[in-house]
Amino acid sequence: MDSRERTSRWGGHRFNGVADRDFTLEEIELIIRSGEISAIRELSRYYYRTNGRYRNTIDFLAALPLYDTMVTPVYESGKGSKAQITKAFYNACAFIENLDVKNTLTRITREWLKSGVYYGILQEQGSKVVVQDLPLEYCRTRFKDFNNLSILEFNIQYFITMYENDEVRDAAVLNFPPVI
Repeated sequence: MDSRERTSRWGGHRFNGVADRDFTLEEIELIIRSGEISAIRELSRYYYRTNGRYRNTIDFLAALPLYDTMVTPVYESGKGSKAQITKAFYNACAFIENLDVKNTLTRITREWLKSGVYYGILQEQGSKVVVQDLPLEYCRTRFKDFNNLSILEFNIQYFITMYENDEVRDAAVLNFPPVI
């Protein structure tokens, strides 16, 4: 095994130390040919931090979509009064406004372009709605639900690995939604 490799939290292998140094062309080719996703992600993050053209391209592509939103009320005869539909419409508009769609989706797209994947979870904080980033190394999707949507799996070993102090670990767990 290469001295830079170690076992990932899901049993695969990943490269270490990629982000802290410059790369030779041979090393870049080796990382790309290896197909090792974590090494490719680290290489992408490295170039995002160090290469202005790469960074500008990713930032441009992330900001290119307009992320315009439109809320369309759907009325089904006999299902809810006009007041209920109006209230649901205004609640949906407030949700979109509190989510800050343009900035949130630009940030998510930027992370997706740098890493190839993005995992996050919606949380309400007071009147605001935020998308909390989840660590890629502790997330995966293998299954679909009955609507053909991916089911997110989160490895709770994250809390044991990242926080050795019990008090800090408990505080960190409280910052995550109850579903985790």
